[in-house]
Amino acid sequence: MEHEPTAPTETEVKFRLGDRGAFERKLVALGASPGPTEFEANVLLDDAGGTLRRRGVALRLREAGGSSILTFKGPREVERGVRTRLELETRVDDAAATLALLGQLGFEPVFRYEKRRTCWNFADPSRPVVVVDETPIGLFSEIEGTAASVRAAAGELGILESEFLVESYVGLYFAARERDRSLPFEMVFR
Repeated sequence: MEHEPTAPTETEVKFRLGDRGAFERKLVALGASPGPTEFEANVLLDDAGGTLRRRGVALRLREAGGSSILTFKGPREVERGVRTRLELETRVDDAAATLALLGQLGFEPVFRYEKRRTCWNFADPSRPVVVVDETPIGLFSEIEGTAASVRAAAGELGILESEFLVESYVGLYFAARERDRSLPFEMVFR
């Protein structure tokens, strides 16, 4: 009997960072090493009717570190603050051409967001990846791996389940914009 291949998923937790230095010292103590900090420019796309948003899915084009990645994210499932969703990605050679192609299919940019991301990796590949994101609305971290490894790493880092955020950066930004109308429409550095 043949088995269907397992769909690639993203399993992660996100939380606000108060003291970046203390957090990064904990990562070093646990054996993680930082990679370079990269600037990311992200564009979310949708059709004129907002079909993707209404379905709870996302289509994103990200430019970072000299390369571009097109990503589809399926509907999210949340269990005790840990988010899991289908994630299909492919590298693209030309971001502008990709946007033009998607435009011909009816998908136009609807929101842009930027961040500066530092990825922390452990020598043990079974350990999750931890990222530190500087955004226009503050510092955040994400831990991505299996549900068990994500929870274990959060515990080692002193992050409580009550601190896990289920919102995306877009959701967090719109909530911040509700509180502060001086923020620009898109989450970009000024």
